[in-house]
Amino acid sequence: MNTRLLTKGAKWLPLMAISLILSGCDSNTQIADAGPTLRPVRTLVVEQAEFGPYKEFTAVVDASQKVDLAFKISGRIIEMPNKSGDQVVTGQLVARLDDTDIKVELAEAQSSYDKALSDFNRAKDLIQTNSISQADFDQLQAQFNSASAQLQSAKNKLDYTRLNASFDGIIAQRYVENFQEINAQTPVVALHDLDNINFKVDIPESLLINMRPDSTPPKVSANFESIPDQTFDLAFKEISTQADEVTKTYQVTFTMPNSDSHTILPGMSARVRVMRPDMDAPVANYYVPGHAVLKDSAGHYVFTVASVEPGQGKITRQNVVIGNITTWGIEIFSGLEHGQHLVTAGMSKVSDGMIVKFQE
Repeated sequence: MNTRLLTKGAKWLPLMAISLILSGCDSNTQIADAGPTLRPVRTLVVEQAEFGPYKEFTAVVDASQKVDLAFKISGRIIEMPNKSGDQVVTGQLVARLDDTDIKVELAEAQSSYDKALSDFNRAKDLIQTNSISQADFDQLQAQFNSASAQLQSAKNKLDYTRLNASFDGIIAQRYVENFQEINAQTPVVALHDLDNINFKVDIPESLLINMRPDSTPPKVSANFESIPDQTFDLAFKEISTQADEVTKTYQVTFTMPNSDSHTILPGMSARVRVMRPDMDAPVANYYVPGHAVLKDSAGHYVFTVASVEPGQGKITRQNVVIGNITTWGIEIFSGLEHGQHLVTAGMSKVSDGMIVKFQE
C-alpha cells in the first residue's frame, strides 16, 4: 500500500466532514423556513341565477303617473309652499305668480264689458221700435261679444297665475325657486304619483315572437339587491309595439302598489323575473354543481373560501337549503350569498377554518 497516498487523503477527511456538516445545517434551515405547504382549492363565484324555468331582466322603476307642471304665462313667482318630497292632493297650490298687473287688466276688461252690455241691452229695446238701424245694432252686439271675450281672457290669465297639482302625488323635484322670473311653459316642479310604481323592461324580439296571445299570462316578480329576502309580485300594464331603433327591443311595463315597508323611488334598478306559465313552485336563488354540496348528520352544506391575505384563504362551512337537481345544477334556496367563492374540488380534503392556497 502507498503510504504517501493515504497520508495525503487523510488530510482532506476533516475538511470533507466539516463541509457535509455545514451543508446539512443549511438544508435543515431551509426546510424549517419553508413552513407547511398549503393545499390549493378550485372555486367558482356564486352568482344570482339568470337561467332556469324563468327569464330575468334588468328593470328601471318609474312612477305610475308623472308630469312637469308649468305656467301658461310668464311672470315672477311669489309663492312656492311645497318642498321636494312633499305630498300634495289634486287642486292643491304648487306655485303662484305675481298677479298685480293682471288684476288691473281684469278691472279694465270688466269696465269695458259692463259698458258694452249696457249699450247692447239698450240696443235690443231700440231695435224693436226701429229707433236704430240693423247695422248699428249689429255693431253694438259685436262690441259686446268682444268685451265679453276680453273679460274671459283676463279672468283666465288671473287663473293662470296659480299652478295647482293635477293629481294626488309627491313633489319629486323643484326646477325653479321662489321670486324667480320665468317664461311661459318653463317647468316649475315634477309631480309623481307613487301610490303605484312601474317597472320598465326591454324584451328582445326573440322572446316576444314565441308568445301566443291566448297563452296563460306568466307569473312576474321583482326583487332588489338591497332587499334580498323579499320578492314583489307584478302585474302586466302595457307593451310598446314599436321596437327601439338601436337595441331592437320592445319596452314592457309591469306595475305594483308601492311598498309600505321600503322606500322604492323612480330611477332605482331591480331584477324582474318572468316565470314559465307552468311553473308554480318556489324558484332557487342559485344553481351550483351537484358535487359541491355535501351532507352529514347536520344536513346539507358547502365549503366557501374567503381571502385572508395575498395567496391565502380561509375555509368556511355553510349550511344550505337545497331543492332539486336540474340541468342547470342543484337548486340552492338559502345559505349562500352572491359573490362568495364556492369550493368545487377537493371538498373531502378541507375542513372548517382551514387555511388554503387561494387567489381571488
